[in-house]
Amino acid sequence: MPLATAFSLPTLGPPMNLVVLASDRDLLPRLAAKLPPNWTLGHHDAGFPGAVQQLRVGAQTLVLLDFHAARAAASAELVRQLRQIRPDLSMVAVGATSLGQIEGVVSALRAGLRDFVDLDADAEEILAVLTRAAIAPAPPTPEVARKAPLTLLLGVRAGMGSSTLAAHLSVLAQQMRAAGNHQDVLLLDMSQPAGDLALYLNIDSRFHYDEALRSAARIDATLARTAMARHPGGLVLLDRAAGSEALPPSDPGLLLQRLRSLFCGVLCDLGGTPLRQVPGTLLDNADEIWLVTDSAIASLVSLDQLLHQLPAGLRGSDRLKLIVNRDGEHNGLTAAQIATRFALPLLATLPDRPRLRASASQGHLLLDDAPRDPYVRALAPLLARFDPTTSPPEAQGLRDRFAHALSSLPWKTK
Repeated sequence: MPLATAFSLPTLGPPMNLVVLASDRDLLPRLAAKLPPNWTLGHHDAGFPGAVQQLRVGAQTLVLLDFHAARAAASAELVRQLRQIRPDLSMVAVGATSLGQIEGVVSALRAGLRDFVDLDADAEEILAVLTRAAIAPAPPTPEVARKAPLTLLLGVRAGMGSSTLAAHLSVLAQQMRAAGNHQDVLLLDMSQPAGDLALYLNIDSRFHYDEALRSAARIDATLARTAMARHPGGLVLLDRAAGSEALPPSDPGLLLQRLRSLFCGVLCDLGGTPLRQVPGTLLDNADEIWLVTDSAIASLVSLDQLLHQLPAGLRGSDRLKLIVNRDGEHNGLTAAQIATRFALPLLATLPDRPRLRASASQGHLLLDDAPRDPYVRALAPLLARFDPTTSPPEAQGLRDRFAHALSSLPWKTK
């Protein structure tokens, strides 16, 4: 097959052989413009019968496939065929990460490709991806990988408001960080029913927890940036597809390791999920577990049952904290009395706010409609606990940052 000659660039890295497997040559000029002149870029026409079987490349050659959205399905089929006859072949997806091209990124991940070349990136990033694919390094070990704090929100039973809390807390935490180090927060939605947080946040989620679990070894910064849903404020959401039943039984240990290396904080909502379905690895790895209840007698009974069901190593652990929601809604024990009765540190008390439900019924967060509402202000101690950049938090510094985050949010009146 004829080869396409690379355009000129300063010579970087050792020479490499690349072959584009596609039905046309559209990729070649854009790729060639960003490759060193001592690299070889070829083309193998995939548009004729038996093209895959006739592909002849050496062990040191990378095969590039076009995963732009319009061609992703055809390239995924090529990957499937190549896996059957050349399982040792090194393949790399090529495409773009702009908004209209995200389906191509997701398709590449589903096809099992670990490396993705973003043609919109600069030459240095493209060379780094290709070099990494050529040498196929092992994933980082837990000892050297960065380990972001992991916080679990666990409602003692369904309807405790943990998902509403998770949406508000994570968006506000991202807002506070955006004014500082620009690192991203991950909201991991493992609640039941599945898909509610995407509705609360009004974002379209197409890449889900189940797929990430199966592809954990291939999760990297590019895929996290492009495949996972993102709130306008920068918060990243990884949830389960709406309608999903119980959590998959697979151990999420490797996925948690990769996610904690990519984000500066992970908040996991387990609202409505029975404790027996929560993966033990998740409980073991959590830095803190926040139990969400209210003062209703049924909720307190559920809290007592949950505490007895927790693994022995967690009972009485300082990782367990208490949040009392809808304070004032019931004429039962006070939040302080509940904390004393169950020997749990009281982390926060959240007021009962009908406006919270009114905003949700309109597809808004209360943060959008009334960012200075008492419910939003009551999140301050939770933000101090969740934010790894405030350890221990300076009271005045936290107040300033919290005020800055609230002041930068829109104010709406009804």
